[in-house]
Amino acid sequence: MNAKTASLEGRIRQNWDQLSLHEQRLADVLLAAPGQLAMNTATELAQSAGVSKATATRFFRHIGYESYDAARRQAREMQNSGSPLYIQAAPSASPPDSLMQNHLEKEISNLVNTFRSLESDQMAACVETIAKSRRVVVMGWRHSQSIAMLIYRDLIHVHPDVRLLPRPGDSLAEQLAALGPQDIAICVGLRRRMPALEAAMGALQELNVPMLYISDVLAGKPAKHARWVFRCHTDGSLIFDSTVALSGVCNLLCSLVARSMGKSGSDQLAAIEALHQSLDELE
Repeated sequence: MNAKTASLEGRIRQNWDQLSLHEQRLADVLLAAPGQLAMNTATELAQSAGVSKATATRFFRHIGYESYDAARRQAREMQNSGSPLYIQAAPSASPPDSLMQNHLEKEISNLVNTFRSLESDQMAACVETIAKSRRVVVMGWRHSQSIAMLIYRDLIHVHPDVRLLPRPGDSLAEQLAALGPQDIAICVGLRRRMPALEAAMGALQELNVPMLYISDVLAGKPAKHARWVFRCHTDGSLIFDSTVALSGVCNLLCSLVARSMGKSGSDQLAAIEALHQSLDELE
């Protein structure tokens, strides 16, 4: 591991035996909630651990940082990237009702700000392209695939050919090779994106496949490949990112596609419902 790029936790574990007892006390506080480093001054951090500011300054030099500010910059980069370890706050005595209210307010804010940012002409163009496409491919990795699955589960009821990627046991090349301008790819890329997403979108661009990209506000490099980009607000009040705006946008998109497809979508849905009954699949 490169000492200059090693994480805070990695540096602490590598140097634990060389730390003084007071420095180990500070290390325990940081390992419990490393996000404190991004939000607090050296004095505040030292006070939370019950050590002196001088101890805090020595501590960061002992584990390989040039200064406290250098360590703080790295922690903020990790926080901005969406690392849950750095987003979580130190344990607090806030009552559950206060946490619930703050969480609700943040969720509402994310939903309102996201829908305000949507452009109606862009949404209409996406809906029309999806409804008329030969095949819809929905892609996402890690937590992004959870959102991709929401889109897939809705569109499969009204569109005759919808596929969720990546699929176990298949390579991307096997699934993307047959796509072209008459198809569409819906790509979901939330922060902490895997490099595979941009690689796949680059390949789709070479194939002239129109793409809708659904992301967080900081859409990142993949956005340059997409014809349309929906940026959703995802900041959470606690440790995990919010998905309420993403869910709302996906619901709206798929509902509008169903309406746009008209009779063909209704026929598809009716055929599925008939099979559900004949196969006795649902209660």
